[in-house]
Amino acid sequence: MYPSMYPSMSPFTASPPPPRAPWWLRLASSSTHRPLQTLADRELARRSDLIAWLTLGLLVATLLLALIALDDREALLSLVGLALGLGLVIILNRLGLVTLAGILLIAVIAGAIWGYMLASPLGLTMGQLPNYDLLAVTVVVAASVLPRISAFLVAALNSALIVADYLLRPHHANVVADAALYSSVTQQTISLLVRPIALNLVLAVVAYLWVRGADLAIRRADRAEEFAVLEYREVQRTRALEDGMRSVRQTIARWAHGDLQGRIPPMPLPLLQEMGDDLNGFIVAFSYLSNADYHLRRLQGEVSKLTVALEQWAQGRAAVLPTPSGTALDRVLELLAQLRRRASRPSAPPPPGAS
Repeated sequence: MYPSMYPSMSPFTASPPPPRAPWWLRLASSSTHRPLQTLADRELARRSDLIAWLTLGLLVATLLLALIALDDREALLSLVGLALGLGLVIILNRLGLVTLAGILLIAVIAGAIWGYMLASPLGLTMGQLPNYDLLAVTVVVAASVLPRISAFLVAALNSALIVADYLLRPHHANVVADAALYSSVTQQTISLLVRPIALNLVLAVVAYLWVRGADLAIRRADRAEEFAVLEYREVQRTRALEDGMRSVRQTIARWAHGDLQGRIPPMPLPLLQEMGDDLNGFIVAFSYLSNADYHLRRLQGEVSKLTVALEQWAQGRAAVLPTPSGTALDRVLELLAQLRRRASRPSAPPPPGAS
């Protein structure tokens, strides 16, 4: 049918199929198991892939840190909780719950950091203050795997938790001793908290602008790809239309030269196929009518010849009957020939005594 007659025509064929996804995405992402028809589908698939790669990186980092922190019970427990949480993130992401998986990923990262800090029996020490800066990672992750406005929400939540932890958790002696370097405790508090809070807020702005620009670039790329696919399909459709119309014209030319046995071949487009079926049906019906008209003309010709012969016979002149021609008059000609032979035989003499 169509593929064999038109091997170069595939008007509804898009670009070649994408390459096979890496094994980790097939395991931890939902992008390889759902159709990507709209821009929203592709955006969700991008976020799902990003969550999958982030969890893989965090799992590798967790394994390396666990080898280092074998003697640190608090750190080891935090790493085990982080690994379990990442496993749940992978399950949710694989099931297509991308937003929920992103929220859980941020909660797992922040929970590991806070769990390690709060598990310390020494209280808040000067060595733990840099851990506040690690919370800025959740801001970047939120902007990447969730709607970009969530970066500001996570930054505000981190800032509130940092202030609450510093004010409510007991301070170690080294923090108290550090207060002597400042004119007041308030100045010390502001000096120690301004860096992690500013880092979270600045990263929220940067991540928002970065993700916004990336989203716009991805949208433009998607539109350009869609236009390319549409242009490719239109070119293929035009080529199929031209080849189909060429076949139709060739078949009609055969009909015009008296070859009514020709038929329009299967067409590459549904619209052309409907037209070809209609034309083929028409020529079939026309062939029957043309054949009937041909036989009728032959019959009329034979009737005319027979009429002339009968008129000559009726006038007593020598009449030549038409020869059989394969029409319905052949039997009539045969009967007339028999009558003519009988009429030409001499009649028998009457018996004696007959009047």
